[in-house]
Amino acid sequence: MAQPFRIQRSARDWFAELRAARTFRTDFDAFYFCFMAGITERRKNTVAFDETAELVDYFPDKYGMRSKLLVGLFLTRELQELGVTMAEKNDVHEAIAKLVNPAAQHHLSDAGVREFNRYANGGYDVLLDWFDDKPRYLDLFLLSFKERVHSTLGAVILFYFSVTTNIICLDRVGKHVHAV
Repeated sequence: MAQPFRIQRSARDWFAELRAARTFRTDFDAFYFCFMAGITERRKNTVAFDETAELVDYFPDKYGMRSKLLVGLFLTRELQELGVTMAEKNDVHEAIAKLVNPAAQHHLSDAGVREFNRYANGGYDVLLDWFDDKPRYLDLFLLSFKERVHSTLGAVILFYFSVTTNIICLDRVGKHVHAV
């Protein structure tokens, strides 16, 4: 069995009002936003096993359709963190081979899932830095979240997936492209 994604219990609690309002249908919605914040700020954190809750060993619901995009985003950031450029083909292959398992439903090796989870753990810390209070309304949270991600990445193209509209948006300073 593949290693599952895990979410910090405190992160799950932080998003509790969105879950209670049925805006978030699963804990993976909270995990996603934690992961994206961690990837954006390049922040990882290791959390004690007993401070986390097991999620699933696949990308559920809408995330399944976007799993390769999420894994690609993860791999891109990991290669950057390792200082590996695409010109270094052997190094790229070696790094990716450690993180990917094509046979796994989530496309990640156990090491890949561990690092993915570390970005989500670090991302929860980022969210606590970004927001004064836990989210109560998805609309307001999404607007603030997008602004934070955009201001952090600047002119770099950023990818984000809106869990409510199932749309992938490519946003580049002043230009908005929406693709269903």
